[in-house]
Amino acid sequence: MNPLPTLYGLIGKTRHGIARIRDGLATLLPATFPAAADHRWHQMPEGVALWSPQAAVEGRSVLTWVGGLYASQTGPAPDLLPTLQRRGSAGLRDLAGEFALAHWDGDSGQLLLARDPLGQRHLFIREETDCYLICSALEPLLADPAFACELDYESAFNYLSFGMPLAGRTLARQISRLPAGHCLSGRPGQPLLSQRYFSPLSHDQQKVVDAPYQQQLIATLDDAITRRVVEGRQALLLSGGVDSSYIAGTVARRFGGERFDAYTIEFTDPGTHNEVDFAALVAKEAGIRHQPVPLGVADALKGLERVLQAAEPCSAWAAITHWHILGEIGSQSHQHLLSGLGADEVFGGYSRYLRHYRLLRLFDADWPHAAQIDAADAVLWNPQLTRSKHFPGVPRFFDDIALRQGLAEPYRGWNFAPLLATFYRECRQIKPEAHLFELMVAHECQHRIPDLLFTDFEPIGRELGIRTAYPFLDPAVVQQACALGASERFFVENGRWRNKKALREMAVGRVPEAVLRRSPMSYNAPFVIWMTDPAFGARVRSLLHESGLAHSGLVSTAWRNKIDQTVRSLASRRLPGQQKFAEQMWAFITLAGWYERWVERKLPASFGGAAPTAAHAEAGLVKV
Repeated sequence: MNPLPTLYGLIGKTRHGIARIRDGLATLLPATFPAAADHRWHQMPEGVALWSPQAAVEGRSVLTWVGGLYASQTGPAPDLLPTLQRRGSAGLRDLAGEFALAHWDGDSGQLLLARDPLGQRHLFIREETDCYLICSALEPLLADPAFACELDYESAFNYLSFGMPLAGRTLARQISRLPAGHCLSGRPGQPLLSQRYFSPLSHDQQKVVDAPYQQQLIATLDDAITRRVVEGRQALLLSGGVDSSYIAGTVARRFGGERFDAYTIEFTDPGTHNEVDFAALVAKEAGIRHQPVPLGVADALKGLERVLQAAEPCSAWAAITHWHILGEIGSQSHQHLLSGLGADEVFGGYSRYLRHYRLLRLFDADWPHAAQIDAADAVLWNPQLTRSKHFPGVPRFFDDIALRQGLAEPYRGWNFAPLLATFYRECRQIKPEAHLFELMVAHECQHRIPDLLFTDFEPIGRELGIRTAYPFLDPAVVQQACALGASERFFVENGRWRNKKALREMAVGRVPEAVLRRSPMSYNAPFVIWMTDPAFGARVRSLLHESGLAHSGLVSTAWRNKIDQTVRSLASRRLPGQQKFAEQMWAFITLAGWYERWVERKLPASFGGAAPTAAHAEAGLVKV
């Protein structure tokens, strides 16, 4: 494994760039890439440079990577370099874990870049005139004093709409992101070509769960959990829901509860809902130590400032609570954490799934089947139908009305339908008979999980020295769960829709009945209540009204004032069903904070306006 916590590399893009790499990198090396003498880097005469690599076959095959792999169901974790030497990109399909890698094959003269199937690790490419700069973290590419960061307005539009940049891009022009489950290959002096090597869509899984298949699902999920348990004590995020409770019940049964410590956020501000009682019940039955972690508005303000320092903005305000709870977990010397994140996406936990399923089923009922084309495909031929019928993702901050009213010209006329259609066309090529839930789960696995959730949460854990494992996002679990049909996801009980039917049935006997039968309730962070605090509210409004982004012409002054006034009224009257305005405010202010730091470079710092971080210390540029 790469001894540096970050992967760094260069590849010549032109003949001139290749020559400059051969001549010693002096004029190409960014100030934020490691240059200290004790950081070994390997320079290839062909015009490729990789930092801290593993080498084999007399240096002709070179690998640098970050992350970690889990054992397979049949044996230990594979040795990555021999696997890539032997199988190339085909070897990526059998890997479970988190990784970003760069592999140079000297015999073929080809560089392979890859990112893990669900995108827990990131890989960024900054395109310069003569070379591609490669890094598994965004900050070294942004903080480079020679880089003049400009906002990618198309990605900003997508961020306000869905909480993430455009697929394959970042908010910074010139810097792209390798999509999850994809690899890039290329030779120096030639373009880098993208290829998908993983999809949650599979032809070998069942849509309906019978008794034998339920046992197979349980075995696959339990195996994924077991392979992520480490020796010694391990922390567990315990929300009191079915997902994390399933993990708690499983590890207690297999290893004994005394090896685990469970942590649950407890909001302390008046008027907030908490899951502490449910989590405590689960922990007690499993014999696991349980610790509530109180969080009030003063803690939230500290977390807000940490969130605003991120190299990528966090569109989920749960990032505030994540900073707080992981800080507590880290203070108790934990380095390994189990999380139930991903179960809602792959097993079906969101009402938005059900709404879009209904929309397409109604369209299908009215579609003239004599036309000899599937209704799901037919929608893709009409941009307006694509926009309204096909599932665009769970988070929707600026909806169509907000985009029309809030954005200035020409941005209010932009349309995400062509990109949505491109994704679903690819899915239909991979699996022509894929049903609607498979398509929606595939969308979440390609977009929301890697480029929103992991973007928001993973950098926090790495900065605090905590490695988080996500059993529900094991590739084998994802492919089996993705295939489940509507009847295995949602059901009606006592006149109300309930979710995750298959998972609830799998959990009988290891999750308390009270948790399985609990009424649906939102346990979201109380952002609106925090806005009533003078310090917290003032910090948010300064970004809303005074930031450079506020005056960039992207979002109108009238709309920003409307958001502010609406959120103020929500805080005083607690109106139900109006949280979307607070979410729109959050999306804008996190984007504004990113814009201030990286485009305007307003924060005091030593590198072009960016505060020195652990990445700079790692590179030997600052002392900590």
